[in-house]
Amino acid sequence: MKQQFSLRASVCLALATLASSSALAAGFQVNEHSANGLGRAMAGQAAKPENASILATNPAAIGVFKEAEFSASVSFIDPNVDIDGDVSYALGEAPVGQPMPAAEDNIADTAFVPGFFYVSPINEKLSAGVGVFTTYGLRSDYSDDFGALHFADTAEVKTVTLNPAVSYKVNKQLMVGFGLNITYAEAEIGSGVSNTLAGTVAGLAPTAEALGITLPTLTPGNSLFSMEGDDWGYGWNAGIFWQPTDMTNVALSYRAETKLELEGAVSSETPVFPINLNQPGSLDLNLAAITELAIDQKIDNQWSVQASVTFTDWSTFEKLEANLEDGIDFLIKEENFDDSWRAALGVTYILNDEITLRAGYAYDDGVVSVENRSLSIPDTDRHWFSGGMTYTVSEDTSIDVAYVFIDGREANIDKDRTILSNVLPGTDFTTNFSGTQSATAHILSVQMNTRF
Repeated sequence: MKQQFSLRASVCLALATLASSSALAAGFQVNEHSANGLGRAMAGQAAKPENASILATNPAAIGVFKEAEFSASVSFIDPNVDIDGDVSYALGEAPVGQPMPAAEDNIADTAFVPGFFYVSPINEKLSAGVGVFTTYGLRSDYSDDFGALHFADTAEVKTVTLNPAVSYKVNKQLMVGFGLNITYAEAEIGSGVSNTLAGTVAGLAPTAEALGITLPTLTPGNSLFSMEGDDWGYGWNAGIFWQPTDMTNVALSYRAETKLELEGAVSSETPVFPINLNQPGSLDLNLAAITELAIDQKIDNQWSVQASVTFTDWSTFEKLEANLEDGIDFLIKEENFDDSWRAALGVTYILNDEITLRAGYAYDDGVVSVENRSLSIPDTDRHWFSGGMTYTVSEDTSIDVAYVFIDGREANIDKDRTILSNVLPGTDFTTNFSGTQSATAHILSVQMNTRF
């Protein structure tokens, strides 16, 4: 039977797909795989096959194209995630010292997120394509001066998904599609010794020595826990594309959960845990399933309206746990995500033969309840405001551009951690962080589309 220990200092997990931020979508979901879709806040994306990037959302819809199509996009993401609060310490019920400031601005870096798609008809019934993109990601980075570094430090996971897909035309109105997902992920996650933690433990040392207790010597910036690993994961996606009339498109798409077991090395520079953390290990990580229901409704030859509702099965993401080579399960952190909903509404206006305009709004429901919100994954509810356009360069080539502003709701954080257990009989050395998080983001996306 495996032993199990609870990590007494929090670890920051960040998932980045060629780098991204939790300011962008619920949990660590990423939507930046289509510039034309971003122009209307991804509203109705599964039902709006404008170019090859539709493959990422609905493989069935690639069957509408009469010629081979290629799309390449890049999104520049400029997130601003700020943390502001205080950290305090206690020995049992007795406070140790006074609360100390723990604040950090811009914990998420700017990033470029690319995507590539190719689709082609095979015959009158069958079409095929392939995409290289990402659907999940988060990146955060706290400086060594952050007063609550023992709650969250720096971490990164990069992922990329290869998605071959086929579409079959059942009749003139209905298409069905299926795809395979091949995902590669490499990760580095860890937590560190904060200057406030090192100073507080050093201040307690003389009293502890007088009681015959030797406290560990902590060096600010040293690693409490660190892990590096990578893995390949496999999944599938499917979709339905229905055109009940010439004016209406309806779509239903599903991307199944992808299970990853990140294998690599675990290490620690700080001997505060009752187990050996310097050994090989692995960490299970499940990328949540996504379901989207979308509609694209033409009003006339110029105006159309798009809408969609997206459900992400985040409740499967319950905890982060390192499985060490010696058989010990090392509980990093309980996450207990909730399932999330995203609703989007957009409009498309064909100005003339060369220019198409778009605008959209979306509400993105956060996945973390008040009791589970942490510094590790600073998730909150978000509002998306977007606009974009397509410029048709020639009969076969077009350029899409989009701008998105994302405004995250300010949210409270109140977390407790046990740093050392039984410093005195029945008495633990604990820490608390109390504060707020705020998040905004700017996205600029450009995409080139061509057919041949």
